[in-house]
Amino acid sequence: MSLRFLPLSANLAVGAFMIFGFVTAGSATAIAQDSTEDVAIACEENSTSPEGLCDCVGERSAELTEDQRAFYVAAMNKNDAETTRLRGVLSPNELIDVATFMRVSPMECVSQN
Repeated sequence: MSLRFLPLSANLAVGAFMIFGFVTAGSATAIAQDSTEDVAIACEENSTSPEGLCDCVGERSAELTEDQRAFYVAAMNKNDAETTRLRGVLSPNELIDVATFMRVSPMECVSQN
């Protein structure tokens, strides 16, 4: 059985817009800060992860700041306006940390089970 978390093209696109800002501009609206449960829901709704994996990703997201979790949720939901707004809020290191989290947390959750 093959586990697919995000297609390679999605991973590349997420990395590109997080680092270089290749997103469409739009009017940013404030969204309530996202919880670890919101991260799990965004993961479940926008990936083909096996059952239970997104719960683990949600739990692991407690290591992120509220703004980083909001970025994760916005990126997974393809909310370009919110990801653009958050790119202005998060420091470069915080963006790198959330990008790394998006890439490695599913693999870490698989390996822990």
